Amino acid sequence: MARTLAKGLIALLMLASPSLARAQTPTPTDATAPATPVAKPRIVYESLVGYGAVGFQGGVPIFVADSDVSANATPRLSGDLSFSYVWDDNLVGDLNIGYAWNRLGDDPERWMIQTVPITLGARYVMKRQSRNRPYVGAGAGAYIWAIQTKDLGAAKDDITFERYRRADFGFYGTAGLERRLSNTLTGSADAAYHYIMSEDTHDFPSGFNGNKAYVQFRLGLKFYFSLSERLDQGLPE
Repeated sequence: MARTLAKGLIALLMLASPSLARAQTPTPTDATAPATPVAKPRIVYESLVGYGAVGFQGGVPIFVADSDVSANATPRLSGDLSFSYVWDDNLVGDLNIGYAWNRLGDDPERWMIQTVPITLGARYVMKRQSRNRPYVGAGAGAYIWAIQTKDLGAAKDDITFERYRRADFGFYGTAGLERRLSNTLTGSADAAYHYIMSEDTHDFPSGFNGNKAYVQFRLGLKFYFSLSERLDQGLPE
């Protein structure tokens, strides 16, 4: 009889042990449940010191100096390709190559003025760690300018027959706003003033012989890329 009771008790314990194990397993609570992954905030304010950039700006120029030019100038389009380097969080160096032109009227012999600036300059960018950063800049370089006929050849002075085509020294100043769109992309809006030291009454006595200047209003984009990270070439240090 005792042996039968013992066997029955052992069988009862074996049947009850899974239920006891389940009962002893703690129910997940807010404290023990795995935390839901939280998306990291999008960081767009990291420093770009040591980065290079390539960018493009398009806009509208208007010539405002040399009375023979400004009296008949009609705004057209301009474009600027820029290469930049970030020296520190506030100072950026720029190499710019551009193109700008205006119509001069209906005279087929003085139909348009164009310029190709090749300049080197710097910008001071304010409000570090801000998405919107105002800036001012200045620079200088060569301005290749020409006054062209309707056939797109260089026009000639009526007296000396010298062509209205020169490369002269000039300088510029700019002010605008740069907005960080992502870690490596920025957009910009600015105004620039270019002054070309092109006065020449000896070669061009019949006109178009003064210093020239134009104002640009531009929108642009810049893409930044690292110039300081080591390339992984699979070679030992």
